[in-house]
Amino acid sequence: MDDCLRCIGCCFGQTQQIFNGDPNEDITETDEQEMPEANVHMLITGLDYKGDRNWAGQNPLDTIYAFQMMEQLATACNVTSVKKMWNAECTKEAMLDAIEEVGSKCEEGDFFVFYYTGHGDAMPDDDGDEDDGFDSALCLVGPDGQVEPRHEVWLRDDDFAEAVVNAVDAGAHVLVLADCCHSGTILDVTKPIWRGRKALSITGCSDKQTSVGTGKGGMFSRALTRAIQDLQTESGDGYMTSTVYNRTLAKYRECKYASHTQDITIHGCGVLPQQFVWPLQPVTPYVTLANSSTAAWTSQANEDPQSMRGAARPGACV
Repeated sequence: MDDCLRCIGCCFGQTQQIFNGDPNEDITETDEQEMPEANVHMLITGLDYKGDRNWAGQNPLDTIYAFQMMEQLATACNVTSVKKMWNAECTKEAMLDAIEEVGSKCEEGDFFVFYYTGHGDAMPDDDGDEDDGFDSALCLVGPDGQVEPRHEVWLRDDDFAEAVVNAVDAGAHVLVLADCCHSGTILDVTKPIWRGRKALSITGCSDKQTSVGTGKGGMFSRALTRAIQDLQTESGDGYMTSTVYNRTLAKYRECKYASHTQDITIHGCGVLPQQFVWPLQPVTPYVTLANSSTAAWTSQANEDPQSMRGAARPGACV
């Protein structure tokens, strides 16, 4: 496909440049190879809803596996700082505070990386800024650990985007990874608040789709980490986000269920994926938990990624 930045709107001479990839279609590659040289500050969040007494708790998710995959990846990449939030810690107020805490560490040129695995859903638009009439939302919990009432405890895309913009330096890079349903536009990069900034989101599906689990983590998270493992051995000089996205699609296609399709989606503003250095590049030998035997799913493996080397199953989907 032909990739381009589409300019929309104008405010005091500033245009807003938007990138929209076609879901599940490869984007143009680049020969440029780079390692992240700036600081990477990461926020890893997830819920399986085991403490919820509503609909979400009736069938807890397999998200702990994806959460551990990202913990392991952050360790292998030796990120500058990482904050983790799991289950009851993921209230709306706490997550907004965490975005402020982690985002405020980012200076010009640094990377803010946000990862979420859990339920996502659509909510009726409450401010008229959505063409389809619905906001995307992260299904968080209240102080009591419950996923309802949703209008009080869920985090809308509008509020999420505003929190990131307010917290992160305008000269930093933003990367959002969301393994949840109805998540395609969770970063809301068309909002005027993104003008002059560089941000990308890669999500497990479009706004109108569901993201499937495998029993050992979401399909998207597994494909992403398996792609990064491959690229570690193939691209010694580093790689750009376009390369990671295309390889993630390839890994998804290898393992997708015949009965379910989700469009792994990329959106952004101010920069093309070919120009965006991928910030999560392992600096130690890395074998993702998605390619590991059942015995490897231990806390020791999360603390010592090198101990995973003998447990690899490169061809395994689950």
